[in-house]
Amino acid sequence: MFTTPSAWAISYVDNALLQFSGEIGLISVGLEKKMSRYSLGGLYGIVPSEVSGGRVIETVTFRQTYRFYEWSRFDAYCGLNLFHILGLQYQSTNFRDAPQGYYPIGNVRGLFNLGTNLFFKKEEKNSFYFEAGINDIWIVNYLSNSREVNPRDHVSMGMGYKIGF
Repeated sequence: MFTTPSAWAISYVDNALLQFSGEIGLISVGLEKKMSRYSLGGLYGIVPSEVSGGRVIETVTFRQTYRFYEWSRFDAYCGLNLFHILGLQYQSTNFRDAPQGYYPIGNVRGLFNLGTNLFFKKEEKNSFYFEAGINDIWIVNYLSNSREVNPRDHVSMGMGYKIGF
């Protein structure tokens, strides 16, 4: 849906996204399709080497959200992002010291989030959004070690701007 070059395919996209932080890159850009309460989208994120302390980190994210509350200039949503970290250095098969199956899918992660969209006017298509999320690794760690791991220490925060078409 997002990769076809024709103008007909663009009609399936409602919003462009620009996001700062939020575990899928320092800066992420993408496209989104809104349906009544549900939306689907994709983002490309990047963390520059100055911030990562090593190589540039790139991510590709499939984003889905469900809006469960709506008011005139405010709505709340929950969602699930599946993101893939590009690059061979993040493949779990490179860790030869670990037992077979110890790192099942090391470079595909799930991120559960809760967020809000803020509109300046009710009819306006553009909005700011803020979201907090926690990835699947920290949820599993908490379930395994609830006395040692505090999930609030591992919540990621992101904010962005949606431009409606």
